[in-house]
Amino acid sequence: MTRSSLLRTVVMPVLLVAAATAVYYAVPVPRPDRESSWALMFGCGLAVLATLIVIAIRRLLRAGEDAKIRGLVLLLWLTVLFFSWADASVAMLPGQFVELHTKTDALYFNVTTLATVGFGDVHAAGQLARVAVTFQIVFNLVLLGAAVSMITGLMRERARGRIGAARRRDAGGSG
Repeated sequence: MTRSSLLRTVVMPVLLVAAATAVYYAVPVPRPDRESSWALMFGCGLAVLATLIVIAIRRLLRAGEDAKIRGLVLLLWLTVLFFSWADASVAMLPGQFVELHTKTDALYFNVTTLATVGFGDVHAAGQLARVAVTFQIVFNLVLLGAAVSMITGLMRERARGRIGAARRRDAGGSG
């Protein structure tokens, strides 16, 4: 692996994730004045996130292998950050979350939810938080499904390329 290839494949995704995380911590979490205003904000944010993901996946389907993997990692992390930010906001409403007090708590909760670990120390208690987490779980399943499909496709392409190269090598060597 060349130095520039290593930079693109490993270092850039790490830097992008770190930058996105820094923005997450820098952007203030809005304090909703009531559940309906939070639901409207969440719905708009979810629509924007879904649109960005659809656009990004369409572009990634035409991209090279390394770009696809970098893009998927970044999309997944941006999704985690969006839901963390939204959960930190809804947690400001009374009775919505148990033990979710900071952005770090929200990030921890979202990573454990995405990983399907769910330790139970931080959990949705109110109806609004439960609806938001349900949307998050469905969103994560769709995004993970798309990621698995894309990675499986990459692996198939790679295997076909190796099989084709082996056949060409065998055909050339036996003649």
